[in-house]
This record gives sequence, C-alpha cells and structure tokens, in this order.
Amino acid sequence: FVLRVQGGAGAGAGAQASKSLDSWFAHVPGLRVVAPSQPADAKGMLTAAIRDPNPVIYLEHKLLNRQRGAMPDGAHVAALDQAARLRDGSDATIVASLRMTHEAMRAANALAESGVDADLIDLRSVRPIDFETIVASVKKTGRLIVAIEEWRSFGVGAEIAAGVVERAFSALKCPPRRLGLRECAIPHAKALEDAVLFDHSDIEAAARDLMS
Repeated sequence: FVLRVQGGAGAGAGAQASKSLDSWFAHVPGLRVVAPSQPADAKGMLTAAIRDPNPVIYLEHKLLNRQRGAMPDGAHVAALDQAARLRDGSDATIVASLRMTHEAMRAANALAESGVDADLIDLRSVRPIDFETIVASVKKTGRLIVAIEEWRSFGVGAEIAAGVVERAFSALKCPPRRLGLRECAIPHAKALEDAVLFDHSDIEAAARDLMS
C-alpha cells in the first residue's frame, strides 16, 4: 500500500498541521519512506511506490504542491532508494529534502557567486538513506551540511550525520553541521513561525562558517 502524507511548515497552519513526520515513519523497520522535492520525482516516485510490493510512506510538503518543473512524457518511474545530485561542487556537501532542497539550491547559487562550490544532494529516500551517494560526495568535499525541516533532536539529519561519521570520518575536514527547527512547537503567527524555521540564508551562513 501507499500512504500519502502532507506536512511541513511555512503555511501558518499551526503546531498540529506543520510537523514533518519523516523520522517518525523512518524509525519503523519494513517501511519505505520517500520525499520527492521535484515535480518529475513526485510523478516517478509515486508510480514506483504504487508498483512496489512493500508499504511506502510518500511524504509531501504542502508548499511544494504548486511547484512547476519539467515532466517526462508517458510512464515515468523513479527509484525509491536513491538520492539525486542536483548540483556538482567540490567545496561542501549539502544534503537536503523536500522544501529545503529548494532553499539549499538558493544558498548554493549565492555561494557560487563568491567562489564556494557546493555539491547539492536531494535526499529523496528517507528510508533507506542512500549513503553511497552522500559518502561519495563527502569524500570529495570534506564538509557536510544537513538541511532537513525537522527538529534536530533524534531526526533524519542526525542519522545522516552519524552515518557519514561512521563511513567517512577520515575524509571530514570539520564536524558535520545540522540545521533544523528551533526546539518548540511551530507557531501559527507568521513572524513567530519564521523565527522557528530556517532558510537559504542559514544554509549559506553554515557553509561559509565551515569553509572558514
């Protein structure tokens, strides 16, 4: 079966309707958990999820519902267990998912203007995590930033950071950096919600700090 789950903050929906449930579902053995950020992946991964014999949790961020992009014609099937490299770089690896993938791209483009070349990985698969792609990138850049819209405690970002340390500790030039929400319920008021979230400017600042 396929369970489509909407979530994510940024729409002023309050604490009950703004959570990201990635780590909740990913903690259950036997579930596949996917989180497409691009329109073509949304189509291809949903098709693959329907065809897959395993139960699949298909995560959707509310703010991406109107996202536009190139769409393959006809039947399109995307892998359910692979990350995607959206931008090639050699200075720092940024791993992001869902809406934060788009924020990370904005950060990467801004960094490029000052000569910092980021390798941007779209996670796509939360369980299993494609450590092969992530570790290959970290071995090239030596730096890791994880940008997942979740609380930092006990989350997917923590799992990625721990997995990279276990697999590529000697390649790291500095400790991994995790970005996440402030440790509180997500407020309804826009100004307060913005204070809890992070965006491209925070990702860019983290990258510059690691480069220094």
